[in-house]
Amino acid sequence: MRNVLLSIVILTKNAGNTFEQTLQAIYRQDIEYPFEVIVVDSGSTDETLNILKKFDVKLHTIEPELFNFGLTRNYSFSLASGDIIITISQDVLPFNSLWLRNLVTPFYENDKIAAVIGGIRIPENKDVFYWEKIGKFNFTSETVNWEKKYKYGLSFVNCAIRRDFWEKNQIGFTPHSEDKLFQIMIYEAGNDVFFAKDAACYHGHQYSFRALVSRLKKEGLGWKHVGVYYGFVDCVHDIYKNKWLIKQSINAYLRKDLKSFHELFFPILRPICIFLGNKNIF
Repeated sequence: MRNVLLSIVILTKNAGNTFEQTLQAIYRQDIEYPFEVIVVDSGSTDETLNILKKFDVKLHTIEPELFNFGLTRNYSFSLASGDIIITISQDVLPFNSLWLRNLVTPFYENDKIAAVIGGIRIPENKDVFYWEKIGKFNFTSETVNWEKKYKYGLSFVNCAIRRDFWEKNQIGFTPHSEDKLFQIMIYEAGNDVFFAKDAACYHGHQYSFRALVSRLKKEGLGWKHVGVYYGFVDCVHDIYKNKWLIKQSINAYLRKDLKSFHELFFPILRPICIFLGNKNIF
């Protein structure tokens, strides 16, 4: 019989100074169930490892070149003792002390639920990429069509899964979008994904041009690995269909709401990069 009911699993690499706030928020959770925190680090060179020494976490390390989203998720989940595995990104912050309770409660109300997604809120005191801030980062058709089919886009940024379901449906090699691959398994097994909006975390990014292009190309490659085709016609169609975003971008630039040229050109940049990544053009 397991003596830990919940396992919180975090993948880290150079998590930054805000990571300590994330861990503090986790250990302040108001929940009657015991939990463990497992961290798998893939080569941090900043203060991440020193921050972890301040907390009662189970730390495991892997070489950076061995990291793969799908296989590393499998490894991290295999270290968990709990009946429910919670995944949270290193750069998110639980909204309040009820985050964990709200995230796991649906499992005890419906046996058909295999995964619960928590809500995402944009931090007010953080510099966040404009299109994330207004909720238009994922405007292209591959994401829209996915959510039409599956209702939600499963994300391991703030998520909980049943351990016994994962044990029977382990994630294979994938360079990105391993959460979407897992969502397909849930769908094909006839199980459900539940959205718990009150299990919220603060989450938002700012990108350099290089980091943004890399992120978008990897996203496109991830879609390819879950069987989603995004061709040149899709790219052109998304730019044309969403040309109103270009006008919005220009207006935001004139209002000085945009801080970079890649924010300004994002309505064109995203479709192009998703296409290039989907075709594995790096």
